[in-house]
Amino acid sequence: MGETNKTSHKITFVQGIWIVIVSITGIVLLFATVLSAISPLVSPTTFVWTSFFGLAFWPIFILNIVIFIVLLFLKARKALIIPVLSLIIAIPGLLKSYSFFTNSTELGDIKIMSYNIARFRDVNEKSRQAEDVKNDLIAMINKFEPDIICLQESGNWSTESANKFAKNINCQYHYFNGKNHGGNIIFSKFPMEDVTFADTYDDGQPIGLIRKVDAGKKHKFYLESVHLTSFNISKEEIEYVSDAKNYVEDSEIYGKSLMEKLKSGFERRTNDTKNIIENFPHDNLPFLICGDFNDTPQSYTYFKMRSTGLKDAFLVCGKGIGVTYSGKLPLLRIDYMWYNKFILPQSFEKIKYKISDHYPILMTFNISDNNYD
Repeated sequence: MGETNKTSHKITFVQGIWIVIVSITGIVLLFATVLSAISPLVSPTTFVWTSFFGLAFWPIFILNIVIFIVLLFLKARKALIIPVLSLIIAIPGLLKSYSFFTNSTELGDIKIMSYNIARFRDVNEKSRQAEDVKNDLIAMINKFEPDIICLQESGNWSTESANKFAKNINCQYHYFNGKNHGGNIIFSKFPMEDVTFADTYDDGQPIGLIRKVDAGKKHKFYLESVHLTSFNISKEEIEYVSDAKNYVEDSEIYGKSLMEKLKSGFERRTNDTKNIIENFPHDNLPFLICGDFNDTPQSYTYFKMRSTGLKDAFLVCGKGIGVTYSGKLPLLRIDYMWYNKFILPQSFEKIKYKISDHYPILMTFNISDNNYD
């Protein structure tokens, strides 16, 4: 009887081959996990290649879980140390990429929306006119009734068109700069004041708009809306990544172009982030910065923003992975709301509204009554 039990635990030849294959795959993923873990600490202008592994945090993390489950199924107990070590190394990235917060029913006094609208091009129905998309956006904004709306990549605005849009969403005030990476505009129900240090420039183009918002009894605060350099990846290049057949057949056509765009995007956003941080307000007022940062929580951009002392509102009162990119590249959170110690976020949500290749994000907040003047 004892011999039978002993024999039943022996690993078969085929099982052993599978354990070796899966273990080797796990070792490769362990190496990828380490590169992903250090990617926020390495400037892309110094060494860009770790940034690619930071961008792939979620696929690497999920594959490590798959490796763990397969090795568990194969009863390869010693080999389990490989995915376990990978998952431990990934914990800091997980804590920046996933929010365990339960959505609050308490709303703050001020509600702000940020949305990259992709120049009013409907990604689902490309035959639709921009005016139709704009009308749908107006209906969505009026449904959620934000006090402030920051739109990135909104195209060029005339004073007349901005006034008309503002009236349709019940906002009295707006500020825009059409040179801002395809357009950046702020609509507000509160008055907005000029800011003298608002020159956040890269190669002569502003990457952000900053205003001082006067919310009356709710206090004044600085608000900045930004749009960092995107990868400018084409539809064909996205299909090249997401479709295995295209990946094989079109590698010579799209592969080199895609890699160059990714590399350039990482490097340029490093400079964008540096310029934004250098132009932060220097006086002691509440400060909120939102927009499309085009980088994930496992990026150098995110690391630099967090190192300023600002906090990521999603981690405080969001929920789950918080995907903000609605295109074919999965699990990307690239739109943020950052705030300083005088802003008190109460709720945060991603709105499942898909016209652009981004989702709108919405936050409510209060402002601390502490003396900050």
